[in-house]
Order: sequence, then structure tokens, then C-alpha cells
Amino acid sequence: MSASSILSRRSALLMAAISATALSSAGRAFVPASRAPVPLPSPDQIRRDYQTMVDFGPRLPGSKNHLRFVDWLAREFRAAGLSTGPCESYAYTRWEPKRWGLDILETDDTRSVRDVAYFVRSKPTGSAGVEGPLVYAGDLNPQGPAHMPDFAKGSILVFNARLPQKTLHDIVRPHFIHLHDERESDVLDVPYHRLWTMPSFQMDELAARGAAGAVIVIDASSAMIAGNFSPHASSYKSQLPALFVGEDQGDWVRSAAKAGRTARFTLDAQWIDGVVPQITAVLPGETDEIVIVDSHTDGQNFIEENGAIAMLQLARHFASLPVGQRLRRTLVFGAWPGHMSGSLPEAPGWARAHPELMRRAAAAFTIEHLGASEWADIPGKGYAATGHNEYMNWPATAGPLTELLIDGIKRHDLLRHAVEAAPGYTTGRVFHESGIPMIACIAGPNYLLSVAPNGHMDKLDAGLASRQTAMIAEIIKAIDTLSIAELRRADASLGANPVSGPSGTRSASCTKIG
Repeated sequence: MSASSILSRRSALLMAAISATALSSAGRAFVPASRAPVPLPSPDQIRRDYQTMVDFGPRLPGSKNHLRFVDWLAREFRAAGLSTGPCESYAYTRWEPKRWGLDILETDDTRSVRDVAYFVRSKPTGSAGVEGPLVYAGDLNPQGPAHMPDFAKGSILVFNARLPQKTLHDIVRPHFIHLHDERESDVLDVPYHRLWTMPSFQMDELAARGAAGAVIVIDASSAMIAGNFSPHASSYKSQLPALFVGEDQGDWVRSAAKAGRTARFTLDAQWIDGVVPQITAVLPGETDEIVIVDSHTDGQNFIEENGAIAMLQLARHFASLPVGQRLRRTLVFGAWPGHMSGSLPEAPGWARAHPELMRRAAAAFTIEHLGASEWADIPGKGYAATGHNEYMNWPATAGPLTELLIDGIKRHDLLRHAVEAAPGYTTGRVFHESGIPMIACIAGPNYLLSVAPNGHMDKLDAGLASRQTAMIAEIIKAIDTLSIAELRRADASLGANPVSGPSGTRSASCTKIG
């Protein structure tokens, strides 16, 4: 049997496993005509590809920008020579902000508070907003106010709140394994003040008592919180309209509240029913074993989420190799949605939708947040670059994957990159917990969840992203000669919590993605 026949046969088998629905011949994989292999991305290519994604705009789940990006991604996978499975999607009701702000009504003037951010999925006020007296209400903890304030119905409450006071050791210990070429204390024992760690504040009781809104003064600058879209900082539908204000505006807002000033509070948003699509793309190999590479397609900017672009770059490279140089194993790319939803099943949903692929998997790679420079509130300088790359965490299954990962981090001189024992704090933990050896990566810069006109491309370290992508590709190649038994032999925690249950996907009426 010819090599091309083997590839076509494997493609048909795997796509049958993806869905009982047969694909049309137009959707099947093909072996590209003879051409020069596509190299792994250079820094310039990284910048171009990330800019292409950013040019779609913020890709919040189910938005027009997100649907257009997923459509483009599916077409690019097919253009590279991969098969894409039948359409899959999740039903989703998304929260879309339109206009928001806080205006303090002075005696003869109205002054607007600068760079106010919205509390995602909090109750809208309508386009006209609400007016009411500001009331200083003290400290706000994740569970609610430290002390229940007295206020009249229709009041707008002003709270103080702090991001969790943590170090990286608090997050990664006791599972930390290796940090490349740096003292642990210099990286892991310093305060980790990151906007993405914002807790979920509970304020529904205040709404029940008649509060018209809440203003939360957070201990971060206005420049840092501007555009922040953090679905992890609220219950799915908070009953109280709420806004965040930076600490540099905090004294003025608190003083206005203590003086009993009136404010206009606006959070105009709408709830929209729709769907979010999911892609599974396959590059067939010579065996029934597969390697899963996954990430999510929704995000706010270049870093959230460039894992989808990294998957495409890897697909282009591996698909372009001559047949004799290809991987033995089949590569399956899972591009799932909903990380910015606060409610969709994310990677576990993809895993539940594809149990046959999970059973055949030799390893999995979950890619998130490549190329992150570090930005922080710097005394005397403001919100600015620190000169370092953002700390990057790499959970890995013990054994060959951990050994290859440590070697790769050293070889590519990836500073502030640490390895920890799987499953770690990432969306990819479902694979380790289901018995599939895995490597994942994740960084958490302060601009991670922020919507910005330029997609924060000024904060991209393209050289770093290029080296990170190259290392992942090298490890995928290195494990192609290792048996599943070898990859699994050293980690007794594999398979401790296998995924199960319905996926939540539907295939009959989902949005067309290509």
C-alpha cells in the first residue's frame, strides 16, 4: 500500500472516530503536493500570525469576531492539509457590554472617573444608567462586605477591595520541580500581584436590600484595569450592577462617597442567545495512536489566546514534511471555545465529545499564553514593562515528558520558566486526570484579560514565543519513538479523575464554520 493510501485510510478511520457522521470528500485530509517544508515560526512569523488573529478584534465567546476567527482557523487547518470534523457547537447566552462609566455630579459640574472597568456579567442598568447617592461602605471581601453597611434604597455603594496577597510559591507549591538558571527566591518568593487573580465578589444580598450599584476600588492602577474582561471574577449572573475603579482614582471616589455626592452609574449591556463552535483537525500518521494538541479559540487580545495560532503553526509545519519524515502518530488538534464564558465545559467538554480519541491518545499538549512580557505597576514609573518575561508555568506528567521538558527549557534558555508536577493549574489537567501523559503551559500577565485597541501587541515578546513553539515541536517529535507504556510508567497519579458524562455539544444545528 502506498504512503498516500495509508494516510487516506488513517484519516478516514480517525474521522469516523470523531463522529459517526461521514464527511464529504471535500472535508477529507489530503497529502499536499511536493513543496518545501514549512519551518517552525520565526519571531517575524509569530508577529504576523498573532497580528492576523488580533485583527479580528476581541474574540469573546460567540461574538461575531469569535465566529469569524473560528471560521478562518478551520479553513487554515484545511489549507495546511488537515481534516476537520463535522461541525460541533455549544449553546451559549453571552453577556455583551455596550457602554459603561461613572460620573460624579459636583455642585456645578460633572466629572467622569477615568478608565472604569465593568464587573463581567453583572446586572445591566440600561442605556440611561442610574443616579443615586454614593455611600462609602468599607472593605469588600470575596464573600461580601466585611461589615454590612447602612444605606438607603437606590444608593451606589463604594467599596475597597484587594487582589489576593500571594507569591508564586503559594500557587505552585508543593508541586514545583525545576526552575531554569535562577534562584527560586528571586522568582517564586516575591509578591505576585496579578489582575487575573481577582476573586469572585458576592453582592446579591446588597441588590436584594435595594442597592442600585457597586463601585469597587481595587488595589491596581487605572491603566492596569482598563478594558479588563474577567469572567472569573463573578458568579454567572450577578444581580447587582458593578464597576471597578483603579486605586489612583480611589481617593477621589471615596471622598465623594463620604461627602454624600450623587453619581450617575452606567453599565449598558445585553444578553444574547447564540452558539460557540468547536474544531477538531486531524493530520493522519501511520498508527492508530494519536497525540492531542489543544487550546481555546476565544480571547481578548494577543496572549489570550494565542494557543490557537500555535496549533496552526505546528499543523502547517508537520503537515508540510515529506511523508518519510512525518510523525508515526496522528496529530489531533482540539480547538475548543468558552474559556471566557465562565460556564462552558472547555477542554473537558472536548474530551467528553471525543472518547475514542481520548482512548487512543499517547500524550497531550495544552498550549496557552506564549510570548508574554511582564508588565506591572512600578513605583515612580506607573504601569510599565519590567524588563523580564512573564513567569511561565509548565505542568508535566512525571517521566519522559518532564525530562524532555526540563532539557528543552535549558536548551532554549527560557528564563522564569518552571516545571511542576501535573496536573497543575491549567485547562489541560483533564488529560492527565484521564490517564493521558501531558505537558501544558500557562502564563498570567496583568494584561491577560484586557481588551485593548491594539490587542496588547506592544507587549508581545515574539522571540520568546518562537523559542517556546520550537521547544513544543521538538518534544512532540522526541516522544514519537516512545511507547505509551514508557510515557506512562513513572507517574502513579495518571488517571486519578477520568472525565465522563455528556459533552454538551450538538452537531445538527450549529453555526457554519467553513
